[in-house]
Amino acid sequence: MRICAVSFPELRVEVVRATEPSKPAPLGIVVAAPNSPLALEARPETKLLGNTRLDVVSREARALGVTAGQTIAQARARAGGALSVRVVRSDAVREVLARLAEIGLAFGATVSFGLEGDPDKPFGDVVWVDVTGCAHLHADTQAAGEAILATRLVSAFSSLGHTCAAVIADGPRVAAILARVAASQLIRENTRAKSRETPDVIVVPPGENARALEGLPLGALPLASNVLRWIVKLGIRTIGELRTLPRSGLATRLGPEARDLLALIDGDDRAPLTPWVPPEIPEEEATLEYGIEGTQALTFVAKTLTDRLGARLAGRAVATTRIELLLALDAGMLEDSAREDATQIVALDLPAPLSSASDMLSALRPKLERLVLRAPVLAAKLRAPALVHKREAALSLFEAQPKAERALPRLVAELAADLGPEAVGKLALGDSWSPTERSRFVTGDILSPRSDRAATKKPRRHLLSSVPEPTRMLAEPMPIARENIRIVRHLTRTEATEWWKLLPGDRIASMDYVFAWTDDGAAFVEIQRGTGLTRVRGWFD
Repeated sequence: MRICAVSFPELRVEVVRATEPSKPAPLGIVVAAPNSPLALEARPETKLLGNTRLDVVSREARALGVTAGQTIAQARARAGGALSVRVVRSDAVREVLARLAEIGLAFGATVSFGLEGDPDKPFGDVVWVDVTGCAHLHADTQAAGEAILATRLVSAFSSLGHTCAAVIADGPRVAAILARVAASQLIRENTRAKSRETPDVIVVPPGENARALEGLPLGALPLASNVLRWIVKLGIRTIGELRTLPRSGLATRLGPEARDLLALIDGDDRAPLTPWVPPEIPEEEATLEYGIEGTQALTFVAKTLTDRLGARLAGRAVATTRIELLLALDAGMLEDSAREDATQIVALDLPAPLSSASDMLSALRPKLERLVLRAPVLAAKLRAPALVHKREAALSLFEAQPKAERALPRLVAELAADLGPEAVGKLALGDSWSPTERSRFVTGDILSPRSDRAATKKPRRHLLSSVPEPTRMLAEPMPIARENIRIVRHLTRTEATEWWKLLPGDRIASMDYVFAWTDDGAAFVEIQRGTGLTRVRGWFD
């Protein structure tokens, strides 16, 4: 089983900077457990005492001598007034990891994740992706394919602002151990090299787990602190040296987990990967540092949300036909009668399914530019409640690919947002002998491809004549004087057309339909034979 583990060494720092981008660089972070007093406070930083210990520090804080485990008083004594201390809820970290795991679905069918401090998964903030059998999708050989896959996965996470390192190995625990060490080395060196040999991407060949682990320090293993201290007293520093100790005495010291740990140091990792199932409706939320009132700032927030949502939709291989942007308003700025409803919703039904972040933002922008906010916005949530399968087609090397199929969904989405979904549609052929009813305007999902079953059916024949048909019909006929038209061609004559649809007493009129030139262009003109009434029913564009 080939598993790709991606470690995120600065995830908690990135969570703080995503919500407070204007904060100074040196950061010290205290992680609040769920339902703890700090997690329930609106501004938990004000409740921190000087003896509170830091769980995570940023690389800028480490440069000033601040380390994780120091108290806030000790850290500020070293860093002075440059250090900012923030509280991060563990639930917020879990939400980010869940989003990243969903993005990983684009690279493997099974994903999972673990948090720093989780006793069941003591490997830090990590996302696992089962990439067994996926290497051939990226290159001809397994080694090259896995290296490209890991590099693309790291690029997908890095594009969202995350520092990470990826390792592909046999088994999730070995991959997570190596990824955590590689991520720590990456932070120490402060580099982001892109080659395959750099620490951010490592591929362990099949069957080489033991060799990859032998040079790592003992702290990389999930050992209890008392066991680790005993082994260090023996002068053992690396996993390779630990492997040389007698197994009988070592198993006694390792306790009930000796069997799994001994197998792990030998490179035998058969731990199952618990799959994570994403929620039915993907949502992305952003809490703002201060209330915003302008549409330009709101569009910037919407871009961040669409980037995240687009990456998640790509992982699921789906598209959305509806977008909802929920804006949480500042209730203090609303009137007393409107404070109970402090949410403003921007909803958009898409005529064609969209999945790209840029396409969704283009569809939302016309709505946001005309939006009148009732109060400053404090938080925004983007939802995709209606999902459809996104069909993928292989590109041809020898045939030109139609660009309209890629450009039309975005265009019709922008028109629907600007004009309204009821004003955007397509012309469909109606089965009628009446020339004025053959062209029909159809709204809805106008660009969705037909199902495979429908595509295999025999093409349907329409009741069309051999004469030219108008390309655009008017909702209401336009009267025109006979001397203002120049008849070019007589098209058809109708009399008692579809008489079975007429009500008793209706008069059956005889009509001539002609192709004529008017001052406005080529027109589809109707002439009533009995009265000579002339009307324009459509146009030839």
